[in-house]
Amino acid sequence: MLWKTLGGRCIHRSPNGTRIFDNYFFRWLTFDSNTLQTLLYKAAPHQWGLEYIQLLVLAAQETPGNTCLFGLGGGAAAHYLSRCLNQFQLSIVELDDEIIQLASQFFMIDQLSNLDIIHAEASHYANQCQKKFQHILIDLFNADTFPATCNQDTFFIRCREMLLPNGVLSINLANKIEQRIIFERITQVFSGNTISIPVKNCANIIVFASNDKPT
Repeated sequence: MLWKTLGGRCIHRSPNGTRIFDNYFFRWLTFDSNTLQTLLYKAAPHQWGLEYIQLLVLAAQETPGNTCLFGLGGGAAAHYLSRCLNQFQLSIVELDDEIIQLASQFFMIDQLSNLDIIHAEASHYANQCQKKFQHILIDLFNADTFPATCNQDTFFIRCREMLLPNGVLSINLANKIEQRIIFERITQVFSGNTISIPVKNCANIIVFASNDKPT
């Protein structure tokens, strides 16, 4: 990963600590730490990048369908999915309006079709949503933690209710302290129909949960 960020220069810095860096090949995003939140290959944004993103979108790439993504970041997951969703819709829920603006200005998110960005808090959107999705992707960790409003059984119950029968929830867990309790919540809500896969070369794990019975 280090070679991808060699020679990087900061091209944007927000008062809240969000920074965007750029070199000849890549552009990347950090929040209030040095942890990379997005890494985009500028010549072909749907290729390369952070390994956890490739695993997070795997189920949606294998069996495309209408997809909901909680957490925009720099839009790397959206770029990865753009070539496989075709006629299907990608709905992205993001609370931070600055992140929405930066993803468009610096990460080419505005060039994607079949994309609907909803400015909303994740648990609030889940409580109000009437749509059904084949896939729900959750990538809500900031530099330190998972949102408290989503670290609740009720949030994951609503996520399951939003899924079609046999739909799949995929979630990135990046904080070792919180991974266990969130995994236990998901396992309980999805009746044990879960699998967790560690991401190479980092502490992240991706959890897949199948809604194999109609709710």
